[in-house]
Amino acid sequence: MAESQTSQQTEQKSGPLSGITVLDFTWALAGPYGVMVLADLGADVWKIETTHQNEKRRGNGPWVHDVSTYFFSVNRGKKSIMIDLKAPEAKEIIHRLVKQADVLTENFSPGTMERLGFGYEALREVNPKLIYASTSGFGQTGPYRNRGAVDIIVQGMGGLMSTTGHESDPLPSRAGYSIGDMAGGLFTAIGVLSALVERNKSGEGQHVDIGMLDCQVALMENPIIRYFATGEVQKRAGLRHPLGTPHQAFPASDGWVVVAGVKDNNWQLFCGMIDEPELAVDERFTVNADRTKHYDILEPILFNAFRRKTKQEWLDLLSEHFLIGPLNTIADTAQDPQVLARDMIVELPTWTGGTLKVSNSPVKLSRTPGGAKRGAPKPGEHTVDILSGVGFAVDEIEALVSKGVLGTEPAT
Repeated sequence: MAESQTSQQTEQKSGPLSGITVLDFTWALAGPYGVMVLADLGADVWKIETTHQNEKRRGNGPWVHDVSTYFFSVNRGKKSIMIDLKAPEAKEIIHRLVKQADVLTENFSPGTMERLGFGYEALREVNPKLIYASTSGFGQTGPYRNRGAVDIIVQGMGGLMSTTGHESDPLPSRAGYSIGDMAGGLFTAIGVLSALVERNKSGEGQHVDIGMLDCQVALMENPIIRYFATGEVQKRAGLRHPLGTPHQAFPASDGWVVVAGVKDNNWQLFCGMIDEPELAVDERFTVNADRTKHYDILEPILFNAFRRKTKQEWLDLLSEHFLIGPLNTIADTAQDPQVLARDMIVELPTWTGGTLKVSNSPVKLSRTPGGAKRGAPKPGEHTVDILSGVGFAVDEIEALVSKGVLGTEPAT
């Protein structure tokens, strides 16, 4: 009975992907971010790293506690195995790992894995149940297939930069974080999860093909449908929503607040609460379409009204009837009581003996909770354990390490 209860408690503490093994060839941001999502949900991730890997080569800074924070953030909870993929012995090593894996992830340029001998068609012969996820700038097909891309390229090509920034600014703007990369990672995770569910029915794996440009087009669904429906090309809207007014950020006396939920049926109430009653009877502003049409006239009036009170005063005044929140800096967000109550900031150990705080998984599951629980691994930390687990003898591993095919310590 006690054993059964212990087993049940262990199951409840494990993430929903417990028992799923991911062989991870990804690098940079898009691929690792998607695999991070899987690791946070409990997958056992075996991250393939080169035998010359060390913290300086792993990614960008800042380096804190002698680790790359850039790498640490999106590779937490993974295990590291160092392999020289160009060595003749690498083929057998990868094949033995693939036989034990449920998922393989990679984000090299299309054709790279094939040249190494590890493309989908080759590895499906080794493990027909393998789900093989490829993330690249433009996907595995199409005229741009062989072109490289990073976050800012797909932000630009996907139309996002043309809609970002204030309308008065002649310059386009990049979004403030790497949504081009991270959307690719998120859709990769969705694709993998979908393929895992389908495999339960068919018993077969498949190739998941994610293009980062495709992901941006998918996220731009509203501007795209409006373009085809009306011919309208969305321009930069800056502080506001292009279709709803007011639905934007306003300057308070001590910062900014963001206001939404103002509709035609509560417009008069809103005008009274911000002490601008004349706006309620002005025919230019009584319905949303006209407020949006005359936005250039309305905005300065609303700006002046909001400058009369502090952020907290506006929050206290408007929150019962409208949607309102402070416009936070990153420092504000990291200390927000709601964020902290949801355990969205967690502290994880570094392999060098320090700790770093990172954002946690937003997926909250009642019975099988996941989340960020371990930091990023030391390069080569799990080489011996992983290979032993797939049947390599200790003397085999030692011989491969001595030949430089495998690594168990960071390169100098």
